[in-house]
Amino acid sequence: MMKKKNSKFWLFIFSFIPGAGEMYMGFMKMGLSLMLAFMLSIAVTAFTNIDVLSVICITIYIYCFFHAHNVRGMDDDAFMALEDKYLFGFDNLEAVRFRLDSRGRLIVAVLLIVVGVIMMINVGFSLLLEIFGWDNEYLRSAYYFVKDEAPRFLIGIAIIWGGVRMLRGRKAENAEKYIEINVDNNNNAEQQAAGKEE
Repeated sequence: MMKKKNSKFWLFIFSFIPGAGEMYMGFMKMGLSLMLAFMLSIAVTAFTNIDVLSVICITIYIYCFFHAHNVRGMDDDAFMALEDKYLFGFDNLEAVRFRLDSRGRLIVAVLLIVVGVIMMINVGFSLLLEIFGWDNEYLRSAYYFVKDEAPRFLIGIAIIWGGVRMLRGRKAENAEKYIEINVDNNNNAEQQAAGKEE
């Protein structure tokens, strides 16, 4: 799609939808990135039920609105030179490869099994409620717990596990750098000693 500075009025209207303003001007990848970022932030906020994350949604929305107008406000040369590319690392999605060791695969497998079991229990409770009626307080409470709280609990565990893995990876990386620095220092000291002997 060709990049073009279109009507200011329609840009103003489209800019109320995150990413649509950029798409209207021909920046499809840029617009898609902004739209995905906004939609994902809403999905994460709704699913995790962490209200403070709504700040991220609002921030992305405001950024998207002003980004479209800033792009249109560029001079013609800068506008035409602006590359239409994915933002926020979405361009690297195709290159992502999940590398899990045996322990990591085990944790992911267990999480998937538990999520699957919760989904099946959810269906079972839904069926029981249809049979015995929604006025059964115990069944209704169990149904909503399995439906709403259990998945959030599992996601919390997954987030903690990911954080622990990142910390361990950082420690291992720092240890490798420390070893490399010591090896380099030892090599330099040996070379200096050899130079003095000569």
